[in-house]
Amino acid sequence: MQRTDKIRLGYTDPMTGQPTQEKQYREVEYADIDGVVLVVHHYYRSSAPKWTARPYMDHLSPDAYASWVQHLSTHPDSGLVFAHIRRRDLLAQIAKDIGSPDWTLGRNAWMALPRDPRWAGLRFRLVRRAPQQWWALPADPSRDTERGPWPSERTALADLVEQPPLTPGP
Repeated sequence: MQRTDKIRLGYTDPMTGQPTQEKQYREVEYADIDGVVLVVHHYYRSSAPKWTARPYMDHLSPDAYASWVQHLSTHPDSGLVFAHIRRRDLLAQIAKDIGSPDWTLGRNAWMALPRDPRWAGLRFRLVRRAPQQWWALPADPSRDTERGPWPSERTALADLVEQPPLTPGP
């Protein structure tokens, strides 16, 4: 089980590197946990200020949605989908689930979903794992491997820009 205070929410979309688009009455934050990017929504100014978290879906292939819905219907507890009334309770719910068999089952099903080869997001998300150790996690785990470490985020980005783009898989 992970500690709640170790979960970091950020306003920058880790898949594109861009700040979130302002949505009326909705706050959007992101959490990158165990290679899964969770999109956290908070509907403020509503009668029930509910916090929810779901996996980042913009980069999925269109036919992946049906597979994910089928997974949710057959394994309702392993969907990587969280909802609670308060932020603190949502983070506690996520922290309690990380590393559990249900989390592993849901994460494996999520990582196996096909990604859209035409998606224009970043190829990698940079993650700091130790002092002066930056790693690049692939945006599409099925078609690329993890790279690193680099001594700084700047050198990682400079090196990755020189890499050739992803080629479509079989």
